[in-house]
Amino acid sequence: MPETIKLWGGALCLDFANSIDWSPAGEALTPSTDALLAPRDLARWGRRLGVVSGRPPLVDDQELEAARALRLVLHRVFSALAEGRRPRRADLEALARDHAEAAGAARLAAADDGAWRLTWPASEPRAVRFAVVVDAMALLADPARLTRVRRCPGPACGWLFLDTSGRRRWCSMSTCGSRVKMRRLYARRQTDRRQ
Repeated sequence: MPETIKLWGGALCLDFANSIDWSPAGEALTPSTDALLAPRDLARWGRRLGVVSGRPPLVDDQELEAARALRLVLHRVFSALAEGRRPRRADLEALARDHAEAAGAARLAAADDGAWRLTWPASEPRAVRFAVVVDAMALLADPARLTRVRRCPGPACGWLFLDTSGRRRWCSMSTCGSRVKMRRLYARRQTDRRQ
């Protein structure tokens, strides 16, 4: 659910890509793990992360599909970078198109911290997608953070995250890391029993 899904990505765009689990081949494991099943879920997710405030905008099926398409592109781009590969040109072009659409619909507004940011009207149904793609472009433009993007090797996970410690391997040690350790322990015990 949008209100309960873990936020372990360390960046808005990575948390958005993590709104579903991924197979080792990079395929979305739908619908059982998808936090964005209906248009209202997209608005709820945006509200939880502070992308939209007040009354959530009315999101339709078309915008939900556009957001899901962005999610797939984000996962492919950042997975490729995490694995030391160059992202596909088509994926980078899709990000650029979404970013151009976001910038075209935005206005610059002063933030409380003195910075200037792109903002959209509260009624803008594309606000979540726009905020996510702007965050993705900022991450792509930040070489220090970009080199810290990792993809969780946990089975049926594939979540993306920023490894700020330099030692993090899993999206969460309490979930994927623990599961893999338990499987290894079980396999060792089975081997020991057979000997």
